[in-house]
Amino acid sequence: MVNRRLLSGGLITAYAWVIWLVIMVVAVLYYFGFFASFMEKYKPCVPETNGWDLDYYTVCANRTIVMNGSITIRYGGSLTLKNATLIMNGSRDGNLVIEVLDGGEMILLDGDNNYATPEDRSIIRNGDNKSANFIFLVHKDAKFEMINSQISNVGSAVSNSGRGLRVEARGTHIEGNVISGNLFGLILEGGEITVINNTITNNLNGVYIGDLASGDVIENNIITGNTNGVYLAKGSSSNTLSGNVIYGNYETGIVLSNSSGNSITNNVDSGNYWGMYLNYSKLNTIEGNTIANNDEGIIVRSSSGNTIRNNNLSSNSIDTISLTFSDNNSVSSNYLTDCYQCISLQRSNNCTIYGNDVIGGKNALSVFYSDSSGIILNNIRNNLQGMLLQDSENSTVSGNNLTGNSNGISLINSNSSYLLSNSVSDSSYGIWLYSSDLNSIRLNELSNNSQGIWLHFSYKNNATYNRVSKNNASISLSSSIENTIANNTITENGHNGMDIYNSTSNTVSGNDIESNSGGGLKISNSGSNEFMDNVIKNNGINGVYIESSDGNTVSRNKISGHTQFGVYCYNSNVIFRGNDISENGNNCDGCNGCN
Repeated sequence: MVNRRLLSGGLITAYAWVIWLVIMVVAVLYYFGFFASFMEKYKPCVPETNGWDLDYYTVCANRTIVMNGSITIRYGGSLTLKNATLIMNGSRDGNLVIEVLDGGEMILLDGDNNYATPEDRSIIRNGDNKSANFIFLVHKDAKFEMINSQISNVGSAVSNSGRGLRVEARGTHIEGNVISGNLFGLILEGGEITVINNTITNNLNGVYIGDLASGDVIENNIITGNTNGVYLAKGSSSNTLSGNVIYGNYETGIVLSNSSGNSITNNVDSGNYWGMYLNYSKLNTIEGNTIANNDEGIIVRSSSGNTIRNNNLSSNSIDTISLTFSDNNSVSSNYLTDCYQCISLQRSNNCTIYGNDVIGGKNALSVFYSDSSGIILNNIRNNLQGMLLQDSENSTVSGNNLTGNSNGISLINSNSSYLLSNSVSDSSYGIWLYSSDLNSIRLNELSNNSQGIWLHFSYKNNATYNRVSKNNASISLSSSIENTIANNTITENGHNGMDIYNSTSNTVSGNDIESNSGGGLKISNSGSNEFMDNVIKNNGINGVYIESSDGNTVSRNKISGHTQFGVYCYNSNVIFRGNDISENGNNCDGCNGCN
């Protein structure tokens, strides 16, 4: 026998009170006409096909509606489409309109709330005249929601405000839809709109974020086959683009035009002409994106204060990261491969290029007409041109590692910059200055290059405390004036430790020039230079070779261990003071006063 537990008297009393309260609430609502008001507000779906004006609630499900007139949803009106097809059968472009006015509501839903079953989507499209697009407007104080639905043929060229589905309503949610074949896919003019997991294709602009848009989220969408994928227009700000796949758009994946404070993160942006294009846009963050196989990667024009970091950029065929007329930007920790013009600054001042990897490109890092750049801790390898500064001043190039490039660090017509603690190896030229003045080259490591340091047509530069070893040629000055080469370690290079040619009034002091295969120091057609306090030993044939050079001063140097000559002079008048020249095959030859 089953024991049945009887309800206690207290519990029965409690249940009775609950039932009594429910009855009383219903009675009060009925008395004040609530149910009558609700039933009056709700009407069945009976479309007025020549022009539908809604100030009531209706739900249209599992049916097709053909409209020969416009739809207006007024204050207090609501239209819900659920697994319904709405055909806007216009006679000409732009003559039919769907308009959700302030206080109105429109909701588009599928039949089963399942993105994976597209056969029950709600669909809005045009009718028999395929050139007759319709206009779709959602006003600021309206409510709009579109889930797992499809919309096509929106946007008329005859209406500036109606070139796509224009949404001004704050907090709109658009998710899981196919938005295809419109003039503009979406025009977002409201704040805090979310556009998530949609496929947006074959529009002029996939998503257009207008001048009143702030705090919108564009996330995890597929955006392809448009002219521009996402366009952030003048005045838009603080929007988020994240996790989107933006590919195969005919012009640009993402455009920012006079737009500020946006976050563009973790998108795949590929196969477009421009990956991203910023124009007159500031304080944006571009981070964690994959930008590949575009003609141009990230292009920044007349834009300031932007951060470009931790992006992966590969196989962009022209410019990969390019800044022009753009000051105070930061480009950091990006990974660039297989690029033509990898990172470039043109007329862009106070920019920081920090911690990037640039591998296997043509021109790794180029700075033109740009001052006060900070180029720090970059890893640049196996490119044709490593780093070029041209017509630029006051830059800091520090802590960079360059290896396997055709050219290492080159300065052309660039002045007053600091080259500090860089490592350059396995390149054609380690550090090359052409017509560049007042630069400091300090504490750099140069090894296994064809040429370690070369100054040509350059004036008043300082090269100090560098280690120059195992290069073919070590340090060379040609047609250069008043430079200081001091306290460097110059060892085990294939030719001479130092070559001075057609150069005047330079100072070479305190260097350790040792075990270089060709010789220690060679001076040709050069005058009024001063060589002092250097240690020159165990270099190839000659310690110091002076040819056709007058007015040079050689003082307090230690010169030893050379197989042929410690000092050799040919057709040269040299001033010698206090040198220690010993243990050479012949300590001095052809030099008056050498001993």
